Amino acid sequence: MSTRNTDPRNRDFETSINTRPATSDEIAYRDGYIRGKSAEQLEYERRRAAEARMHEENARLRADNGVSTGLILGLVLAAVAAVVGGIVYVSSTDGVGTVAPTPEATTPEATTPEPANETTVIERTIERTQEVVPAPSTVEPPEINVELNNPLEAAPATAPEAAPETAPEAAPSQPEAQDTQPQ
Repeated sequence: MSTRNTDPRNRDFETSINTRPATSDEIAYRDGYIRGKSAEQLEYERRRAAEARMHEENARLRADNGVSTGLILGLVLAAVAAVVGGIVYVSSTDGVGTVAPTPEATTPEATTPEPANETTVIERTIERTQEVVPAPSTVEPPEINVELNNPLEAAPATAPEAAPETAPEAAPSQPEAQDTQPQ
């Protein structure tokens, strides 16, 4: 498979090179190399596709194994729950298949006393309550009478800044205690 190239002067390219001509073995070697590389590339692509299919198959199998493992585990847990429920049911029955009576809170019924054994029951109810007695208050709140001296009203109009000379009396801080206890 040789390619003929020609130059502009219509000369054969292979004849214009000053080397020996390629032998048929060399040409076959070159063509075999090209065919070999092409075949190698095809083989590589085929192997890669096969590995991808195997990887997908393994992933699907792992998923299937997970589902089957979960199913088996669920069945085992359901069986254990059924066995435990059965044991609880059997232990709560009296053996004939009926449920054992549960103790109920019964109210005492009035029974007639037998004449031979007379007993008198005396019921007594004691009610205890606490009464809250208010303690008398000895301290009454003080009455406070506050008067404000306004300096503007007391001062004449001619001297608005004059302050009054007298200080207001201080109110006692503690009022006198009055005796409010009853006599």
